[in-house]
Amino acid sequence: MIAWLDADTDDQARMRDIIKLFTDRDSRDELGLGQVRDAISDGLFPGTSVLLTRARYLLFVPWCFQLAEGKPDSLALAEKLERALITTLRKSGSDDLTGLLGARVGQALQTLPSTIYWGSLRRYGIVREDYAWKSDVFNPVTRGMDGDDEGARKSATAWSHTIPPAPGDFPYSLGRAFDLSREEAGWLRDRILDSAPGTVLAHLMESPPLKESRTPWGDPSARAAEGEAGGLLRNAEAFSTAMHGASLLYNLLLAEEYESNISDERRRLQTPVSDYRDSLTQWAGRATSTRLQDWDVRDLWAWVFGTAKATIAPGTERFISDWVALIKVEGFDAIADDSAARKLVRDRERWQKGALARLGSPKRLSAWSGAAGAGALTFRWATVRDIVLDIHAGLGRDA
Repeated sequence: MIAWLDADTDDQARMRDIIKLFTDRDSRDELGLGQVRDAISDGLFPGTSVLLTRARYLLFVPWCFQLAEGKPDSLALAEKLERALITTLRKSGSDDLTGLLGARVGQALQTLPSTIYWGSLRRYGIVREDYAWKSDVFNPVTRGMDGDDEGARKSATAWSHTIPPAPGDFPYSLGRAFDLSREEAGWLRDRILDSAPGTVLAHLMESPPLKESRTPWGDPSARAAEGEAGGLLRNAEAFSTAMHGASLLYNLLLAEEYESNISDERRRLQTPVSDYRDSLTQWAGRATSTRLQDWDVRDLWAWVFGTAKATIAPGTERFISDWVALIKVEGFDAIADDSAARKLVRDRERWQKGALARLGSPKRLSAWSGAAGAGALTFRWATVRDIVLDIHAGLGRDA
């Protein structure tokens, strides 16, 4: 169970990201790398989260709230308009409704787009950063404004004054669905350039990624980023590659115990040990081509603690540093059978999970799906790539 008594929008977005990761078996944080992963993700792609789907929601949400301003029970009206938008999009007839929030449940959707996108709206200056949560935008008195100043109240707005106008019958009619107009795309691009300069995200506003690229360092446009952004991307690739080896070894250890302890009739997986040994062999080749041997993890820590000013648990920093040092000394090809590497990963799981550790627990091992955080970290790339492509598609339209 995850619960909190009170939190700001950033905390809420972070918790929703964590919950979303639990639905993807390849991205679960089995070895406690999430603090570093999130710091790098925020550095590469500020204002993003794994929950984002389409770029035009960055306009849909403000438009709903602007239409509700000055009306009785404004917050409830804004949420009603958000739900109406779901129906409009579902009935739009668009060929591309990928990323539609509420595609399955319709207006019964519990987590509205405004909840998911609020942190991004603040980060990009679309809603003023001092408006911490949705209800604030309808209550200027809470922002220190004189409640008797009717003129100030009418002129006050939480939203950017330059936001493109909503279509005429929004949200009950929306011909373009998720297709941004050139004006809308240009405006969103400028917001990102203004709020996240010098980042890989800003670089992508000028040079679109490839739809088929699976990692930022595997994308020609992203990889062309220079300066601090390029340096962080190189650290991100090295970190992802290094720690993918630890994740694969963890799954190899699970596979070995699985084959030893789970009877043939109860097994769902036939050859997990050989599969993960093959994966580690392939990983060793990638680690060599990435020049991981030449990577100094202290460069990453200098950025994490200096530029990002992130808070990282000492045990996490020590585990990552020890793992990187170990694989460079022992050699990438030897990791599968290296006793020190195995002990390091086993101890890390025990420290991270305590009594919930899978290794050494046949009961918990029986629920292993065959991949526990076995995928390489890509730092929200799939989400970011698609948002950026939405914007570039709009920039290429006639109007």
